[in-house]
Amino acid sequence: MPIHHSCFKNPFEEKHQDVKWEDGFPYSNEYQDRFFQDAAIAEIKNIFIEPNELLERIRNGSQIHIGELGFGFGLNFFVTAKFWHENNENSGIQNLEYIAIDEALPTKVQLLKIINAFPELEEICNIFLESYDLAHNDIQRIYFPSLKIRLTLIQNDIESGLKNLLGFKNNQIDAWYLDGFDPNKNKSMWSNSVFQYIEFLSAKNATFGTFTSAGFVKRGLKKFSFEVHKVKGFGKKRHKLIGRKLLSIDAPNIPPNKKKKIAIIGSGIAACSAAYAAIQNDAQVEIFESADDIAAGASGNPVAAMYPRFSANNSPYSFLTAQSYFFAEKIYAQVPNAYKNTGLLFSHSNDYQKEWIEDMKSLNREDLFQIIDKEEMKKLYGFESHGLIVKKGGYLFPKLICKEMTAHPNIKISCNHHFDGWDKNKSKLDIHFLNQEKKSGFDDLIIANGSGLTKYVSGLKISKGQLVGLKGEQPIDLDLPINSAGYILPKINNITWIGSTHEREFDNMDICHMTGQKLIERTNRNFKINLAGSDTMLMKAHLRIGSKDRLPLAGKIEENIYTIGALGSRGFSLGPLLGDYVASLINNSPSPISSGLALAIEPLRFKD
Repeated sequence: MPIHHSCFKNPFEEKHQDVKWEDGFPYSNEYQDRFFQDAAIAEIKNIFIEPNELLERIRNGSQIHIGELGFGFGLNFFVTAKFWHENNENSGIQNLEYIAIDEALPTKVQLLKIINAFPELEEICNIFLESYDLAHNDIQRIYFPSLKIRLTLIQNDIESGLKNLLGFKNNQIDAWYLDGFDPNKNKSMWSNSVFQYIEFLSAKNATFGTFTSAGFVKRGLKKFSFEVHKVKGFGKKRHKLIGRKLLSIDAPNIPPNKKKKIAIIGSGIAACSAAYAAIQNDAQVEIFESADDIAAGASGNPVAAMYPRFSANNSPYSFLTAQSYFFAEKIYAQVPNAYKNTGLLFSHSNDYQKEWIEDMKSLNREDLFQIIDKEEMKKLYGFESHGLIVKKGGYLFPKLICKEMTAHPNIKISCNHHFDGWDKNKSKLDIHFLNQEKKSGFDDLIIANGSGLTKYVSGLKISKGQLVGLKGEQPIDLDLPINSAGYILPKINNITWIGSTHEREFDNMDICHMTGQKLIERTNRNFKINLAGSDTMLMKAHLRIGSKDRLPLAGKIEENIYTIGALGSRGFSLGPLLGDYVASLINNSPSPISSGLALAIEPLRFKD
């Protein structure tokens, strides 16, 4: 089955469940049907958990990928999560993988009413609410380490959501929850296209359960390779449908995950993110770094901020920017003392900045953005300009984040190793280094060493970036990062860092104090301030790797060989999501990005 492009749309469009509440339970205004009733927990076990043989799968130690069509208020997920948590202690299964698709999702306020209706689910609901966020639509990846559950939540119509799962063998579903409303009221969920996508995405011996017993649903599932049984329903419901994929259909039979041994070249934020994601599936990881410590490149800057270049159009870049930014913000928030959620201030110093701020303002997302007028800007920050605060974001300490992400017994770090290639020894990989040392026995290799990627992929662009640190008192003392044409970071250890240059032509990586002075002058002009002179100036320089189309590279370059690179100046925004994506390809966990987005960042797309 070929990979399909996503039906990309505005990543900031909001669509929530349109409901009215009757006797404490939600009723859909759109579909004129109830979501659930007071006996819902027993009903979910009867309709979904038992027909899909979850207890038997847990006891057998089989992988479990659940696919749900119709997330609704998340009740199926909460009940399943509780059932899993109570029964999987000795299963040996690394994670329950749960993929759910729904065009409209509930707000946090709506979800709190679930706890009122079903107090026995309070603990599970609260764990979910801690991580649940509706900053953008399409795919959200949520980890629940205490439950050993990974939720891939797709906000899209059912057909588009299923289409975006195609092309990844790791998205094969073992158990289907087909939970749409009455088929006569929600025919789009029960179309032939949906049935066909279910067939393509079903693992061998996949099972399903559904409330409905409608004849055209039964016929549709049978047409697309399912054995279907009409059996006694729950409570007053006379019948339901259950079944499994016919064994005669040759679907990929993916074995349970095994503990992988993964080599990662490089130790910047992309490499560390990949390691962090890989160990969620109990992989063994060894990071090889050419310097004498990790995060020696741009990821080793003393302080940094993620400056999102959000856009409201329907391009892959727009989706990637939004999805990766909010994913990264969640990951960093879990790292102790390494991330400060202060918000990010954007000030316009030119027409482009002004237009961008107006575009963000037009989204009407007060949960994400705060508009600052000239008077308030002058009062708070000392210069006159319209501005916008991105509420989710702040500044971080890159090296500390990289160290915390890799501080795990399953991650080994080997410094002073200069990567020189690999070869395959039967089913394993040997990794070679310039000192003729060889490390053997790896299952997979991830190359994430910045400019070193030029040896293996084409279409890369390299530039030099320099930033300046100013010691002592400055005329501007910020409590959050600010961006205009350049940026200023909050004072850390009595140093104010400003940046950054984008030098496409350079002879070496030496710092240039003249360039530093020009950077100070530019900052003075943009912010109408007077920063200190060169006698208090510190400087850092690093390479910045981008691509011809401004999109990063992430994915497979050959069997068992993967890469992450060309993150440009968005490494701290892009790194965690791309690391998670590549780890998902290796670990056989569901992809955190759509097939269309995966195609857009395919690492060999510039190959002649």
